[in-house]
Amino acid sequence: MFKMEDRLTNLVVLCDFDGTITRVDTVEFVLARLALGDWKIYDEQFERGEITLEDCMRRQLSLVRASERQILDELGDSLIPRLHFGKLVEYCKNNLIRVIVVSAGLDFVIDHFLQLNGWQNSVEKYTAKTRFGTNGMELTFPRLFDERSVNFKQDLVRHYKAQRKSVIYVGDGVSDYPAVENADFPFAVKGSKLAKICEDRGLRCPNMTDFNVIVEAVRDMCIS
Repeated sequence: MFKMEDRLTNLVVLCDFDGTITRVDTVEFVLARLALGDWKIYDEQFERGEITLEDCMRRQLSLVRASERQILDELGDSLIPRLHFGKLVEYCKNNLIRVIVVSAGLDFVIDHFLQLNGWQNSVEKYTAKTRFGTNGMELTFPRLFDERSVNFKQDLVRHYKAQRKSVIYVGDGVSDYPAVENADFPFAVKGSKLAKICEDRGLRCPNMTDFNVIVEAVRDMCIS
């Protein structure tokens, strides 16, 4: 017999971090204040498809010559969660549903954010590993399950779907498009680059301004 517990754990919620879980893009915030050089050129190259997401982030963050403490101090009190993200975390925790941060951003910033809000034991993360070297920050991204994946975000969606999981994906940027294109239930932050791309390409992707939309979607899936 198919149990409710089995059905709930068959759902996984994947969320981008910068500009999605947080209103502030923490990487852009750090680059704008601490990067030694033109970091925006790599965004342009990425959006034109000339370099990968992973290469874009590596090149941008190699321009930052600051310590972890300096970066966290620079961010200060700007690490504010989007409304009702805590409600999503609590609902999913109570219903045995995994919530995973999928981000090309800075892992120690995400750790700090989760700890500030008491979510470190309720939310998982799938991110690059940051190392501080003499040539700026160095990022090591998760190894792809399938080398044909466009980036590690899409790869994780495809990985869970191969395990017969139902995948919700929430994002806001260009790098999230391959993931939402493959997700069972995609969502885009209203007014974001991702929302525009989805509209332009005819991909049905409901918009959200806060996480109550995602909570309601998860609830509907649980009772349907």
